[in-house]
Parts: sequence; C-alpha cells; structure tokens
Amino acid sequence: MVDYLGYRPNKYILVLTRGAAFTQRFEVTDTPLPDGTTSWIDIYDSDDELVNTWRATSITSLAVEYLIEPHHTDAIGNRTRAQYNLYINYPGPGLPYCWFRGPVVREQ
Repeated sequence: MVDYLGYRPNKYILVLTRGAAFTQRFEVTDTPLPDGTTSWIDIYDSDDELVNTWRATSITSLAVEYLIEPHHTDAIGNRTRAQYNLYINYPGPGLPYCWFRGPVVREQ
C-alpha cells in the first residue's frame, strides 16, 4: 500500500550564481518526447507569488534544454527564499506535469 496519492516531483536545488547564465540539459532515456512538447520553470517568492517564468530554450525528442541569460537569473534575489517548479507539457489534451521542484539558492 502507498502512503500518498498523486505524483511526487523530483526534488533538487536550483543553483544560481550572480552574473552567470542558468544552463541545464535534461536527457530523456526512455520514451522520446513528442513534437509540440513544452517546458518551463516557474519561480515563486517566499509568499508563494509567481515572480518569473523561464521557458525551455530547446526541446528535442531526446532532451529539454534551458539557457537563461544572467539578466533574468540575477532578478532572483539572494535571500528571497525562492522556490521553483519545472513543468513539462505534452501536446494534445494533456495537463502540465511538475517534473522537478525545490529551492532556489545562490552560490554567490
């Protein structure tokens, strides 16, 4: 018997560095992503207010890539206690799926 209902997204820390781009590549190892798949990251502040949305810069059948320029990443303050949700959405009548979530921290 399970101790929860629903899907638990993967929990990882999203690390930012002042003046640096955020780059990430997620490779798909099982079923290829269909054409028309979208992905984005929503950033929330400590009051759970949406402060920014970053769209994936490239999506192929085998990977989702993000390259977010520093002027966007620097907008997330060092002590905001920000959180993120990374979504993926398949084409058709599907609903957004929260793939990853967690805190946003700065190394600098």
